[in-house]
Amino acid sequence: MRERPDLLITGTHLISMDPAVGDVAGADVLVRDGRIAEIVPHAGARDVTDAEVIDGTGTIMLPGFVDTHWHLWNSLLRGTVGDRPGTGYFTVKRALAPHFELGDFYWAARFGLAEAVSGGITTVHNFDHNVRGPRDADANIQAHLDSGLRGRFSYGPPDSASPEATNDLDDLRGLRARWTDEQLDGRLDFGVALRGPYRTPPEVYEREWAEARALGLPITMHCDRCLREEGCRACGLVRLEERGLLGEDVQVVHAVHADGRDIQALARTGTRVSLSPMTELRTMGFPLLTELLEAGVPVSLSLDTLAMPTSADILGHLRMNVSVDAARTGSGTVTPRRLLQLATIDGARDLGLHDTIGSVTPGKRADLVILRASDINLVPSGDPVEALVYTGQVDNIDTVIADGRVLKRQGGLVLDDGQPDPVAMAAVRRDALLARAAAAGDWPAPSTTAGERSLQ
Repeated sequence: MRERPDLLITGTHLISMDPAVGDVAGADVLVRDGRIAEIVPHAGARDVTDAEVIDGTGTIMLPGFVDTHWHLWNSLLRGTVGDRPGTGYFTVKRALAPHFELGDFYWAARFGLAEAVSGGITTVHNFDHNVRGPRDADANIQAHLDSGLRGRFSYGPPDSASPEATNDLDDLRGLRARWTDEQLDGRLDFGVALRGPYRTPPEVYEREWAEARALGLPITMHCDRCLREEGCRACGLVRLEERGLLGEDVQVVHAVHADGRDIQALARTGTRVSLSPMTELRTMGFPLLTELLEAGVPVSLSLDTLAMPTSADILGHLRMNVSVDAARTGSGTVTPRRLLQLATIDGARDLGLHDTIGSVTPGKRADLVILRASDINLVPSGDPVEALVYTGQVDNIDTVIADGRVLKRQGGLVLDDGQPDPVAMAAVRRDALLARAAAAGDWPAPSTTAGERSLQ
């Protein structure tokens, strides 16, 4: 991993997401050793000869976005999942998941994380629900570290695992022994992805919950009964509360059919909720953003997967959220600034990182996004926060800094010398994956040969 240069970003419009810092119309932000060292009003040229200067004139800076639920392993399925018969998400996932090789897991994660960088996402929670063995987990972890981004790896079961089988609890315990603090670079921690009471029997989920809590690992689980139970009108979260399965160490994903009792159970227990509005609207129903916020439930946002009709265009997702909730509820709870908060400091809080990232605050790590405010879709502008959410685009993102390292510069990804392009590698790996599945009779023969691209 490349070194962290000291940086001085000059004259930017800072949206800090820290009430103590506020918004600063012209700010100089000094970064030393990957940490935000100083924020001062811009007053012309400064003599900081040992720092690389980034001219922030005509830009907007805000903290890097935080994604709290992303299945990186199936990023290779983009373009294979679709609307045609036989190409639904679950059909494709179940057919191809058993054919993933180590290189597929690595480059799927690298591809998804490269798109995250492009979209200004500097922290990703990798909810891995296709861990087929310890080496698969290691490939995902190594990919995350090689990407330069921050995040969490949550260890799940193999795709379509038997309900009677627990996660690999032995390897869950061994994970920390294999990966030292020095290797993790202060950028990655671990959690556990569990299927929960609606997918596994008590003897499985009770053991998994107990093991996770004994190891001090945060728990994440889907709450998506609506995908399997026709007419579902509640999530049954009160039942989980009664069994001691909710709490501040638990993240529930989706919960689009939570009723009032479910929502109050989440609020009482401090359970986090990660909403993935794009995939929820596509396959489940309306995300209950307003209801959850008004009840005081800790909420964050996520993409879910690149296999579905999603991309890392966070600003486009925020714009959709504010419009859908305004039309659905008529409430003014969901505002542009509240959405930016959900995508930054609230996401960091969900992952227990709010003292480290999530706002541009002296002493925090330098996870930063710089956008060109002079692009045509952002002018003329009144409130920069409203401009970003209502008209901002991923193409406006000029520079992305993660833990003090510049990963995107002048609109292009920065790769280390000799490093393969994750986008090209993803295309190669996807073709080879489909060819293997076709040879096994689990997938139609590809229309073009995998040999048209070569592995490097």
